[in-house]
Amino acid sequence: MPNPNAKNPQPGNKVIVVTLGDPQGIGPEVVAKSLDAHSPAAALLVVGSRRHFPASGLRLLDDAGAIGAGETAFLDVGDGPAGGDPSFHWVRSAVELALQGKAQALVTGPVDKDRWLTAGLPYRGHTDFFAAAVAAAPLMFFWSPGMRVALFTHHIPLREVFARLERGAITAFVCRLDDELRRQFGQEFVYLFSGLNPHAGEKGRLGSEEIERILPAIAELGGKVRVAGLYPPDVVFVKARSLKGAVVVAWSHDQGLIPFKLLHGTDGVQVTLGLPFVRTSPVHGTARDIAGQGVADPSSMRAAIRLAESLLS
Repeated sequence: MPNPNAKNPQPGNKVIVVTLGDPQGIGPEVVAKSLDAHSPAAALLVVGSRRHFPASGLRLLDDAGAIGAGETAFLDVGDGPAGGDPSFHWVRSAVELALQGKAQALVTGPVDKDRWLTAGLPYRGHTDFFAAAVAAAPLMFFWSPGMRVALFTHHIPLREVFARLERGAITAFVCRLDDELRRQFGQEFVYLFSGLNPHAGEKGRLGSEEIERILPAIAELGGKVRVAGLYPPDVVFVKARSLKGAVVVAWSHDQGLIPFKLLHGTDGVQVTLGLPFVRTSPVHGTARDIAGQGVADPSSMRAAIRLAESLLS
């Protein structure tokens, strides 16, 4: 398992693009505090607008292809079209660089999803945009030294989760998840499944989803991936912390991320699987309430940069 707290040199000149995130949030600050998080084997290219990020000490580039091996530099792409959201323009510019082969990894600062929607964008965040940009269905995975979580669903209302919980969808999700994790991390994982209902349904007394949908999927997956079993939601994360290579499969956004962020809010990293490039991000939001005060903790951003570098092949 790559360790984002240890620098892991890679051969060749690998370029990691970092976007600033919401200019009114803590993104620019945590990026500025993380410019030394990569090793000399990788180049770090900050993409944004000089108006929102004083590029003091960084070489300003007109072309991403001009960055040198191991260099940290700044690419000023402006704020984008009038009336749009600058953070989206920066993310789109970064994706274009990756698809052009000028960058191998993206690390994105936190964005304000409501601002994207208010600006008329049809995306509820990075993952939705990546799906459209690469015509794929990215997977949301969360990594930390002590816990790993995969989300079966993410940015949808809770009432819609139940309708999506079908055996075929579960098996397809876990098989694809396992393929992507093996490809990026180069190791084998074991999957622990959270119950959907309290006490994992209490043998059908508190809900039938476990018996009718989840357990049949687990039985089918048993011959394809390493499966540790089904556990009640209030037990599965404790069990996963004691099992090497464990990945918790959580059915909804909050079921997976409340315990993850509680335990690993500073050293946790989001990894988007299923893309033709590496993408990581810190696990925190824009934190506008402390923006501009110089007190934002850059630990998760630094971990995201180091993990992105370690995942470059």
